[in-house]
Amino acid sequence: MLGLLLGTLPIGVAGVLLKPILNACNSPIRGLLVIGAASIIMSGLLAIAEKRGGRDRTFDNLTLWDGIWVGVAQAFALIPGVSRSGSTLTAGLFLGMKRETSARFSFLLGLPAVILAGAVELHTLTKAGLSAAGWLTLLVGLISASISAFLAIWGLLRYLEKHSTLIFIFYRLAMGVFLIVAVMAGWLQN
Repeated sequence: MLGLLLGTLPIGVAGVLLKPILNACNSPIRGLLVIGAASIIMSGLLAIAEKRGGRDRTFDNLTLWDGIWVGVAQAFALIPGVSRSGSTLTAGLFLGMKRETSARFSFLLGLPAVILAGAVELHTLTKAGLSAAGWLTLLVGLISASISAFLAIWGLLRYLEKHSTLIFIFYRLAMGVFLIVAVMAGWLQN
């Protein structure tokens, strides 16, 4: 539990420090080339973690340091194209966790970060004077997103119990290559 709390600190600190860059219009970090490159890099890291990870550690074997290291990996998800769950899953595999343990740990570690980010946004909406209809729309969206997220997590955990992350490696590689080629060819604007 303490590892999960400490693992949340890196993304919180990085989020506060990088907020002006991350939220700026036309921020260079939000370009499609950055997203494509980050997707390709994460594809490669996941492939290495899948090949080299011991995949024998369960929740019973996790330490405080596991929480911190996976938390540092989570902070890299502030870079567009680096998914939060992908970076934490990859870190868990590098640390020798079983795939499903790494995925569960990833989602548990994400809860405080998502709740804190949501609280900040709720505060912003409250200050902006969101109408009653706006709050109702937000509530419906929150409920449907929560149900969808639960089903997606449940499905992913079941999948990872029996399969490798190979499909995600190829997906991220293909997406990254497509984005870079599309920008270079002029099909998409960076």
